[in-house]
Amino acid sequence: IVGATLRDTANPTMFHGGYKSNVIPSSAEAAVDCRILPGREEAFERELAEIVGPDIERDWVGLPPVETRFAGRIVEVMTESLVAEDPAAKTLPYMLSGGTDAKAFAKLGIRCFGFAPLRLPPDLNFAALFHGIDERVPVAGLQFGVRVLDRFLRNS
Repeated sequence: IVGATLRDTANPTMFHGGYKSNVIPSSAEAAVDCRILPGREEAFERELAEIVGPDIERDWVGLPPVETRFAGRIVEVMTESLVAEDPAAKTLPYMLSGGTDAKAFAKLGIRCFGFAPLRLPPDLNFAALFHGIDERVPVAGLQFGVRVLDRFLRNS
């Protein structure tokens, strides 16, 4: 989870090539899901070009990374709401490695934050549950999050 927030990633997700099992295709196509850190777009494109070489044609379809400053009244209320339920809690800026609607809102000048408070037991491998058959959170963790979000919404 953390690794993809500290560096650019490129994951091949789809391949297309050929039309018959006994014929070698004359061309093939791959879709590569690239997640690029803010400010690294040009460097990423150069690095990718070096890796794949000059003979590979690339078509870019994408949206630029989005970032916002981690300051202001909304961040203060997030922190206050969280600390009221867990005095040892800390709020930190974090880059989401998944998709977000913030890209569309940023074009409108709207700052976006993800805030989904959840207290999890230390022995729960939460990352292993993402998008799995048994994706879940403990009820106590969810109740904690509801209390924090209720306080956040009442004080925003």
